[in-house]
Amino acid sequence: MGTPTLRLFLVLVCCACSWTEALQEPTVPTQAPPAPTLWRGRNYRPHHATPTVAPTAAQHSEIKQLMTNLHDRVGILATLDEDQRHRLEVIDKKIDQLLDSNTGRMESLKAQQLNFQQRLDSFEHIQRLTRHTLDELKELSRQTRDIPEQHMDLFYRTESPPTTQGRSSNGTELDVASRLDALATFLVSLAYNVKETQQGVAKLLQSTNNIRRRLANRKPQSALPAQGVAPVEEHATSCLQSYLAVNGILKLQLTPQSDAFYVPCQDDGWTVVMNRSSDDVSFERSWLDYKEGFGNIAGDFFIGLDKLHALTSSTLHELRIWMQDFENNVAVAGYDSFAISGERELYALSLLGRYQEHLHPPAGDSLSYHAGAKFSTFDSDNDNCLECSCAQRHKAGGWFNACGTSNLMGVHYSKDYQRAGETGIYWDTFQGKDYSLRRIKMLIRPIVQDEARR
Repeated sequence: MGTPTLRLFLVLVCCACSWTEALQEPTVPTQAPPAPTLWRGRNYRPHHATPTVAPTAAQHSEIKQLMTNLHDRVGILATLDEDQRHRLEVIDKKIDQLLDSNTGRMESLKAQQLNFQQRLDSFEHIQRLTRHTLDELKELSRQTRDIPEQHMDLFYRTESPPTTQGRSSNGTELDVASRLDALATFLVSLAYNVKETQQGVAKLLQSTNNIRRRLANRKPQSALPAQGVAPVEEHATSCLQSYLAVNGILKLQLTPQSDAFYVPCQDDGWTVVMNRSSDDVSFERSWLDYKEGFGNIAGDFFIGLDKLHALTSSTLHELRIWMQDFENNVAVAGYDSFAISGERELYALSLLGRYQEHLHPPAGDSLSYHAGAKFSTFDSDNDNCLECSCAQRHKAGGWFNACGTSNLMGVHYSKDYQRAGETGIYWDTFQGKDYSLRRIKMLIRPIVQDEARR
């Protein structure tokens, strides 16, 4: 079966063939019947036969050419029709495959939905059981509060008093039940007291550690300077000596021969090495800018790779990253050790310790993937990506490892921050790669030797 156009051409070919055959038949002149003899001369008129003109050779050639053209066109149309039919078959086959695939996916989704519904029912059942248990405990606690104090000595008796002959079995059952109820109340109260004690001990340990850090970095000074000797000015080497800070800004000098520089300090001895809160300072900078540092330490800034290397190589440090989104949700990520190499090693992230899971609210670990990576900028590509430049792709500097899972030095977006993509300030395990964070701080703190031993 063909298309209507093909059928029309076939009809035309048949008509043309019939016409050609009709023209090629020999034409025989027709003899007129003898005319009747008329006796009157004025009525006699001779009858002449009209001859039929045979087609000439030129007409035969034109007809053959027309037939050839029609045959060629019919062949082309037949080929096109076959090709179109083949394409329609391929499309039908693909549609069938797509329908089968969609049917399979729908079945899978139905199975997953059923499994999810079963889990949800299970969770609801567990929730109902939990609520029921809590109600029973509350009722038990309410009942035990009504027990007279004179009956509490039952818990401290080593032996039960001899029962009298007149005591009934019902009295014995009530005595055991009251003991069990009181014991349950006692255990609940004991667990609550233990929890409060643990919290108090944790706070006490934290305060003790803070005091130990400050005392470990405070140099002993004599009450009165020696006669004729001028008092030596104390130089701070970390924010653990924050008592020397003025308005949160401390002047550090790591060695007597090194240059001094200023850093912002926070509570508990933390040194802020990077702060992001607005788009006032661009972090899409050159290698030299990141080496020396840039920005205003009272606002958005980066301390500089040289200073960061000097700090982390002077003593063992820990790292903490504080972040906040545009809904004012805060998260924290911490690592128990942190250090970077010098410029000869391209400021590689040479030391990154374990992720601290006890910090709350947790931001998740999105930096361990970058451990060991060299620092990269748009004019110094050291990111292990053969087909791209991660610094240009993320519009930032950083320790990229064929790109990565975080971009602390990306572009600060105040609008469309939910669709910023990989150029924004993101932490993959907190709000994902497409969300650009509102604020972020990178802080380091020396680890006291006693804590390092533990």
